[in-house]
Amino acid sequence: MFGPGGQSQRSFSQYGVASPRKVSAKPLDFVVLILLPWLIFSLIVSLYVFAYQEFASLVWALVGASALLAFLFISMGSASGKAAQIALGLLVLTAVGIAVPVGLMVERRYMSSFWEVDSGAEYYRVSPLAPAASYRDASVMRFESGSFVDTQRSLGFMKIGDVYCVAPVLGQSTSLEESGPQYWAVGKNCCNQRGGFDCGDVGVQGASTGVVVSEGLGSYQSAVRMAVAAYELKASQGPNVFVRWTANAELYKVELWDRALTTTAIASGMHFVGSSAAGLLLARGLLR
Repeated sequence: MFGPGGQSQRSFSQYGVASPRKVSAKPLDFVVLILLPWLIFSLIVSLYVFAYQEFASLVWALVGASALLAFLFISMGSASGKAAQIALGLLVLTAVGIAVPVGLMVERRYMSSFWEVDSGAEYYRVSPLAPAASYRDASVMRFESGSFVDTQRSLGFMKIGDVYCVAPVLGQSTSLEESGPQYWAVGKNCCNQRGGFDCGDVGVQGASTGVVVSEGLGSYQSAVRMAVAAYELKASQGPNVFVRWTANAELYKVELWDRALTTTAIASGMHFVGSSAAGLLLARGLLR
């Protein structure tokens, strides 16, 4: 067969290579292009949120299997010349790539704290004068009646755009001249450089519970050193314990769970919209 100019044109099949074929889009192709990437995205995010704490290795294995499935679709589509399979593989691979950071973000922001509160030790009638080293395994500390957060001695430490706020937890019999504070209420972006501490439920009358914080310890420790110097407090001899001040630890745990569920649902819904738009474009264009 000769083309323009008398030059010979041979088909791809004469060389044993499958040429990409465009096939008419079927309703089933459109449904698969939308649902499969969305289901994989939702599954991976849910696994990070609800199973990563105890089954991290299994979660990563399933992520790897999903990525391999995407590459399988791409290789099969390239070998057979089916553009639909290539498109499906790319959409699945994109879903995996987006689901991993989203799932890790939700897990670290909400669920890591949830599991700490849910599985850690809980102590009652804790005195602000008691050695903090005695409560190293604590996740919830219910301070004795009369304990309060001294918002007048709070301090904010700025680091990379965030303000790490600290304020000492004191009791009615606490003497700052004799001993330095060991327990500090903390929060992010909820105070002024000095004073104005409004983190957690510090403004709720009767609140006396602290949920132990395990993230940002270095920054909070720096803020404590600055507060000790600024207010001429006595430095504690033992380790400091940082808590989120709350009126109800159980309610705080429920809020963490609800926020994780809500964020997961929103992310899943947004991906479904994006997956639907991508499937529609591919059905009209690439698969036409």
